Amino acid sequence: MYSAQVYYNSRESHALTPIYPRIGLIETYLHYTGLVDNVDDIKEIVILKGGRRKMPTIHGYYNWVNGKLKLDKSKPALIHNVLYGLGADRGYFWHG
Repeated sequence: MYSAQVYYNSRESHALTPIYPRIGLIETYLHYTGLVDNVDDIKEIVILKGGRRKMPTIHGYYNWVNGKLKLDKSKPALIHNVLYGLGADRGYFWHG
């Protein structure tokens, strides 16, 4: 199950999507709701992966390119999950 957080350059708040079984459905939701109409204002789109009774983890950082979600490979999700303490139930816990 996936959901998204859309962060904008022009405001402090972010937009959230409902939970969907596939990332492609999030893409459709973003397109039809107009949350990504102003492409220049989008800072980043964070896709979260989670399930029932599980803490969501960052699946990946995406950009909105030509009306589609495109994975930003320069931002590794695993590193951010470790830094934010996400995914400890999946073995991503850093013992410091």
